[in-house]
Amino acid sequence: MFPKPIDTELPATINDAVKMLIADLPLLDRTRLGAMAADELDVINQMVGSQIARDFRLWSGNDTLLSACLAAAVESEDATMVIIHAMWKRLQETHVLRRVK
Repeated sequence: MFPKPIDTELPATINDAVKMLIADLPLLDRTRLGAMAADELDVINQMVGSQIARDFRLWSGNDTLLSACLAAAVESEDATMVIIHAMWKRLQETHVLRRVK
């Protein structure tokens, strides 16, 4: 599904991280993720959360993004879940299939 190793500059904001992840996702995966229910995001975090943390160096040097994630965290969310949730919200706005009349 995602993510690919990131060879570019590290994201400094949650928005930057979301943009980078979405840019690497195929359309089908963007649509699938956008169609998920919020309670399904834990599965995504379990599948790719550690890869996101590695690629964005959340635990090894990207203190700016880590601080932004921890400040935005709700309840017991970890930093990768904050990014995944923000990406899901963005995809809810842009990639959910809607019925056309």
